[in-house]
Amino acid sequence: MRVKRSSLAVRHRLARILLALCCGIVLTLLKFSPVGPGARLLPVASAHAVLVRSDPPADAILNAPPPHVAMWFSEDVNPLTSRAVVVDTANREIDNRDAHVKDDNPREMLVTLPLLRTGTYVVVWRTQSADDGHITGGSFIFRIAAPDGSVPPIPAVLPTGNIPGGGGAGDASSSGLDAPGIVQATFTWLALLAMVFWVGGIIWETWILPAGLLADGPLAQGALAAERRFRRLAPVALIVVLVADVGMILAQAAELAGGFSGAVSPPLLRAVLFGSRFGTFWWMREVAALAALALTLLVTRRAFPLARSRTARTLAESAIGEEPIAGWGHELLVTLRGIPRLPRRLVAGVRARTPFGWAFLALAGALIVAFALSGHAAAVPTGELAYALAVDILHLICNAAWVGGLLYISLVFIPALASLDERSRARVLAQGLPEFGAVAILSAFLLAATGTLNTTIHLTSIGQFLTTSYGRTLFVKIELFLLMVGISAWHAFRVRPQLARALVAQSTRTSTGSPVAVPVATFPGNARPTTLEASGDTSSGTGKGVGSLRELSVRLEDWLRREAMLGAAVLLCAALLGAFAGTLATPTTGTIATTASGPFLQTQQAGNYAITLNVTPAKFGANTFTVTIKERNGAPVSNAIVVLTTIMLDMDMGEESVVLKPVGASSPGVYTGQTDLTMGGHWKLLVKVVPRGAKQPLEPSFRLTIGYS
Repeated sequence: MRVKRSSLAVRHRLARILLALCCGIVLTLLKFSPVGPGARLLPVASAHAVLVRSDPPADAILNAPPPHVAMWFSEDVNPLTSRAVVVDTANREIDNRDAHVKDDNPREMLVTLPLLRTGTYVVVWRTQSADDGHITGGSFIFRIAAPDGSVPPIPAVLPTGNIPGGGGAGDASSSGLDAPGIVQATFTWLALLAMVFWVGGIIWETWILPAGLLADGPLAQGALAAERRFRRLAPVALIVVLVADVGMILAQAAELAGGFSGAVSPPLLRAVLFGSRFGTFWWMREVAALAALALTLLVTRRAFPLARSRTARTLAESAIGEEPIAGWGHELLVTLRGIPRLPRRLVAGVRARTPFGWAFLALAGALIVAFALSGHAAAVPTGELAYALAVDILHLICNAAWVGGLLYISLVFIPALASLDERSRARVLAQGLPEFGAVAILSAFLLAATGTLNTTIHLTSIGQFLTTSYGRTLFVKIELFLLMVGISAWHAFRVRPQLARALVAQSTRTSTGSPVAVPVATFPGNARPTTLEASGDTSSGTGKGVGSLRELSVRLEDWLRREAMLGAAVLLCAALLGAFAGTLATPTTGTIATTASGPFLQTQQAGNYAITLNVTPAKFGANTFTVTIKERNGAPVSNAIVVLTTIMLDMDMGEESVVLKPVGASSPGVYTGQTDLTMGGHWKLLVKVVPRGAKQPLEPSFRLTIGYS
């Protein structure tokens, strides 16, 4: 007895040490992650490091050769992967090959030049944001005049630069995915799927069917069998998270290099892992998953319990009512009444865990936070960090509770019931799944709410559901979500009650008297216990309108698997949304009055504002861009911030941005600036307008086709 108590004390001491280490890991990662007050975690709304200004400026005509080209960007850039080159009209690099990001200003890039002769030169740059790893590229020209003052002409075709992988956003209506992007989206989905499954299993075994709080019986046997099976599958899920995260990094390095050869480039990998905040979040994910894997292997090998002994059995037992299950409406009301009892279930579930179980909860929380930090929240303005991060964390928790719970049911719970006889298996399905009902309904409601909030962050118009890959993917995700809700309602309030009634009917037929009320285990706070069985025959039918136990059990399991498959498809859509985030654009709603060789004039409605874009002469070379902003009542809008971004749709030439300046008091609400359209073809012109005092920018998108003359 002394030896046993001594061993138990050592085990508890070890568990407390492991729990302290896990909490230390979580706190350390959070401490060194830039999420404290005032920390600049997220970039501006564009989520790209775009060029703000340069020296020499774009389209400058200089009387003397410049000693260098300096560029300033909207965000901190990764010094290991951001570079620039200066080429002549023959696409020969003529700079000193020393492009670098300045140590004292991570938003400034500098490249020095030799003594240049008279001519036209093109600056081509590519940046990787240090905030979220997004890649942006662009170019501009400057000319050096001859000593007699003559200006060299712009050639008919300018070089597009020699930086591999200089990415542009491309056409918003296109998929926006190249081969490395597809690979990255696939690995993102696998990591999300495995994480949701593992966290969902932790939630299931802590708050839905914790074996430590169940009395002896088929339900307790099924829960224990599922717990053993989950311990075998959990390492596989965590290894998938680790491997998929590595695949994401390799795919991002390939995107930087412009081909898969960059996936094994040590400089690029080092830049991604240690040169951006995305790398910090990636390490957080890896450390949390690796710690969870090590703890899982330790607990499985040593058979350490995750739940306390069944000292709370008296709280878990309840007499069975003698009244059979009523219709679906009554069952829905019973499930809804269970939602207010969820806080009590949460407290009871946590109290029932051992220190090892608490360690798993801490690591699950760290993994969810890491996924949120490296997810959709990385594309919102800094001022909305707390809001976006809280929404994403809650969204992931609900995904883990509902979708992860469905994956747990399909991959763990149902297969674990194979060792039970047919009647016990039916009992566990009819009796255990209602414990999941209140959690699933609340999670689905919160997913719909947080999904709507996320949509308001990323979409600026309803039309983007049809005109962008992001919107179309989001529309498919919403449809799959609604289909999941319908399937869940069908099997929860139609098929499962039929199975419960079949059990009651069978008990009635096999009994000599009235139905026998047998105590079964229910979780504390369960809405209503249900009469399920007295032992008897399991092979016959169960009465009018009700199938056999086997038929109903198989039907219920099939519907659960279908819902789990739809949940996996929803997670795939979530992974694709991250890849398609750059395709968002406001659809054209105005009337274009332009030709390929004449001035461009178009007006669009954006919210309560009318935004007119005039491009002159709307052809190859230097152009003047004039934006006029008026309120719905016709009043001009002054003191706004206006940024014009040009995107070549026929060729990946990156993005070029210019800040338009107000004309002045003589023309209120009018903003103008100059930049180059460096080749003929189809262009997208994105106008970002931030009226004074506005929280969200307006982003109307215009299309322009130009020629060379």
